[in-house]
Amino acid sequence: MRKTWRFVAAACVLVAAGLIFAQNKPASTGDASSRPADEKAIREAAQGLARAFEKGDAKAISAFWTEEGQYVDESGAPVRGRAALEKAYAEFFAKRPELKVEAKTDAVHFIGKDAAVEEGTFTVHAKGSPPNASRYSALHVRQDGRWLVALLKEWGHDEANRAKLDDLAWLIGTWKSESGDVQAQTEYEWVENKKFIRCKYTVTNKKDKAAPGSGTQVIGIDPARGLIRAWTFDSEGGIGEANWTFDGNRWVIDSSGTLADGSETTATNFLQRKGDNAFTWRSVQRTLDNEKLPDIGPVQVTRVGK
Repeated sequence: MRKTWRFVAAACVLVAAGLIFAQNKPASTGDASSRPADEKAIREAAQGLARAFEKGDAKAISAFWTEEGQYVDESGAPVRGRAALEKAYAEFFAKRPELKVEAKTDAVHFIGKDAAVEEGTFTVHAKGSPPNASRYSALHVRQDGRWLVALLKEWGHDEANRAKLDDLAWLIGTWKSESGDVQAQTEYEWVENKKFIRCKYTVTNKKDKAAPGSGTQVIGIDPARGLIRAWTFDSEGGIGEANWTFDGNRWVIDSSGTLADGSETTATNFLQRKGDNAFTWRSVQRTLDNEKLPDIGPVQVTRVGK
């Protein structure tokens, strides 16, 4: 049991929201169940497409699309069909050789048995030029057992719409919460000319007499991608990272981490503000070494100091 509640702290599954709770609750309804195998396949497809792009292989790129697949850039002009996609990419590579590419999947949302939406960032490094990052949203469908892109939309960063760390300024202060036998306290503060937010957390379990768990998290803007990201370091040696995005109603925090013993963890966390002095938090799609764990929350979190 101790590992169950400690792994949350080590992997930043719950710390990404600023709190740690690890009691096992029955899986709740309302969010799609975890599908680690399908999500892994979609993420691998995204990486495969990026590698084909980096090699300048237009035919290999088009093979990641459905026969009727479409690509739409920020101009709104679509390229329809696998043959047209291959031709368009071949013409692009003829003008822009020697590109280095990084594809980062931020989230995968399943919308059906054989359909999912992937959101991420595509960064292209051309020799002698600064990195060029763009956001994308891709609709994946499963055909003959393989996940393919049916529609991919890509757009550049609009400076006015880039994430701002000030959007999380309301978190500055001290917060506490309690769920069953687990109690947590997190303190957020500005550091480094308000370019980062640092939080220090402690978590205790009434049934576990060992020293409280603790750790540090740093939240900031990834300048290459224009996203809010967080990095967490647990006192036992675990590490974690997460991407924060706002869906108009709540913060969606896609996190992953590695425990001190090498175990891999993932989770999607939701943080919903309730005025200036409270928020709710829940965690779904939780896995430990690709095995599904129960959902947690919603948990009420209350401000106790500024």
